Amino acid sequence: MQNALPESVDFLKQVERDARYDGVWPVRQLLRLKPSLLSDGGDISAQLTFTTRAGVPCLDGRVQADLQLECQRCLETVTTHVEGGFHFGLVTSEDEMALLPEEFEPLLVSQGEQSLIDVIEDELILSLPLVPRHEHDCSQLLKEQETDRKEEDTYKPFAGLKDLMTDS
Repeated sequence: MQNALPESVDFLKQVERDARYDGVWPVRQLLRLKPSLLSDGGDISAQLTFTTRAGVPCLDGRVQADLQLECQRCLETVTTHVEGGFHFGLVTSEDEMALLPEEFEPLLVSQGEQSLIDVIEDELILSLPLVPRHEHDCSQLLKEQETDRKEEDTYKPFAGLKDLMTDS
């Protein structure tokens, strides 16, 4: 079993330590993500690295989870693997944001502890599919509609006109 992630850390101190976190966090505790889910069971997994690159304190991360979403075709539960990654340049003011190299997305931090889980939750929310759905025909209703469409394609309402035209 992986370690539980800390809820909050001092981002700038973690950069000084070249800290690395590899752990899990329960989905049920991600309050902003919960409204998008049908079930809040399971865990998210995250790998986070605080370091300095090109003289910029940064946070690199990768998050993933198997989430229970509502299929937008059949309205049943679909388990969707969601993952995302980020490369944040840690800045302490808006002036520093302008100086940040383009390879980094700015993350405004302050002295003291900040929520690590909020950063992870934000990435998961951004990684959710726009239209969750099963990869196959997912309900009996859809299969029946497909069968009805095939039957409609074989019905030719003007086929009798051909016989009328040849009789004249």
